Amino acid sequence: MLLLVVFVIVSPHHVIAGCTPDQKEAILMDCYEYISKNARNIVVPKPWGKCCKAVREVPNKDMECIKRLVSVGERRRYNPTRILNLANLC
Repeated sequence: MLLLVVFVIVSPHHVIAGCTPDQKEAILMDCYEYISKNARNIVVPKPWGKCCKAVREVPNKDMECIKRLVSVGERRRYNPTRILNLANLC
């Protein structure tokens, strides 16, 4: 029993799930008007809109995880700082 307690204390991240490529794609599509470097007008997402719904689908709204999944080519089209800001905006 003591060994189990020690293991749980030493391994705090055993229940944390990451984000998925599908969640990344939803963020890139649904939040395009805010995160795109090519957008004519930056449109801040509404808390009840599709963008924020996609953000809330990511465990703990972990936009750092989403940012890590963004490819080199996608980084040219999307602003990584705005991706990170989505957690606070939504």
